[in-house]
Amino acid sequence: MLGVIGTLGELPFICSQGKVLTFSGLSRDLSVRWAQHDVIGKKPVLEWIGEDLARVTLTIRFDISLGSPPMAGLMALNKMMTSRKDRMLIVGGDFLGRYVIESISEERKFHTGAGVCQVAEATITLREWSP
Repeated sequence: MLGVIGTLGELPFICSQGKVLTFSGLSRDLSVRWAQHDVIGKKPVLEWIGEDLARVTLTIRFDISLGSPPMAGLMALNKMMTSRKDRMLIVGGDFLGRYVIESISEERKFHTGAGVCQVAEATITLREWSP
């Protein structure tokens, strides 16, 4: 049985008997923008400008023993980042918005005796896309 946890564009987060590709540590930062205007002889005055773009950070684990080849996964993420396209982020049926991949930090954890990567983790930073 296929258990789709969510998606980042065409990258599904899956937990099934044959394949596990999940994320951990998802954090989302929301903020608003304020302008500060200096006033002679008084405290500055704040003016609300509007919402800022959200940022999301999450770590994806690629493990060959769980059906997720690390090098294929890392190359797919890099291709998604360099394509400069926005993608929907959906987690557990909750639409979190449209995002672009701003950065990827990869850690190749385990290798075979021949140097083939067996397990890798990629921490990706997403920035909200606003049309």
